[in-house]
Amino acid sequence: MLIRIAEITLPIFIIALIGFFYARAAKPDLAGANKLVIDIALPILIFTSLSTKQFDPRAAILFTAAAASLIVLSGLIALPLRRLSGAQWRAFLPCVMFTNVGPVGIPLVVLAYGSNGLAPAVVLLVLSNILHFTIGVGLMSGRIDWRTVYANPLVWATVLGLSFARLEWSMPGWIGTPLTMIGNVLVPMMLLSLGARLSTSKVSDARVGLTVSIMTLLIRLLACYLILQIVPLEGIERGAFILFACLPSAVFNFLLADRFDLEPSKVASMVIVGHVASVAFLPLGLWLALR
Repeated sequence: MLIRIAEITLPIFIIALIGFFYARAAKPDLAGANKLVIDIALPILIFTSLSTKQFDPRAAILFTAAAASLIVLSGLIALPLRRLSGAQWRAFLPCVMFTNVGPVGIPLVVLAYGSNGLAPAVVLLVLSNILHFTIGVGLMSGRIDWRTVYANPLVWATVLGLSFARLEWSMPGWIGTPLTMIGNVLVPMMLLSLGARLSTSKVSDARVGLTVSIMTLLIRLLACYLILQIVPLEGIERGAFILFACLPSAVFNFLLADRFDLEPSKVASMVIVGHVASVAFLPLGLWLALR
């Protein structure tokens, strides 16, 4: 089991470290590359991963409901504990509720379960993205803009992919092959970009970051346990769901905190320390998911 966990986690940390040290040495401008990956590679990966999978409506609904419940329940559990965090509740709650599903979650689930893990990982990514851009932004700004849902290309890529799967449509090879090649770029590029982004960050409230990182793991694992007592997830979906509960706080939380001037230094610490602590947290999550 320990060897299996190491085989899954080490590639994630190695690629992120390569991006970290490269960015420290070369200081590249990754804005254009990141935009290309997010605008093109990510929607294509979502479409190709969902369109080629067998679609079980009941299983998909259960898994999606469980994932949404985990996000909401984590926030509800965290709310009465907000004073222990050392940060404002508007800064604390999103860091507990919304985690790094893209750069960390997708590689983790795919390495753990192979190509069969890609579809549930993508569902987690899209759902978390939608709720983050609505509820998460609303918590920090005080206003929810639901237009971000239907204006989000990830939503349309999901709808299109599920439609292809449900109707059992298939693409000719001359279209499917280049789309698959573009989608395959996403995972390593997201990890490299994550390492590069962390290399430019500074930790000024490490104590707050460590406290919130531990609280986030415990709160999300408790929410995960409670939900699994009600929702009968099995196999890969159950494992992906448990891994979802153990991810570090999303980098986007810092961007929002900085945008709305909501204790950005503390939120940055929550994000950075959370990713450092994931060296210990992710193996724990894998042990729980794979046993």
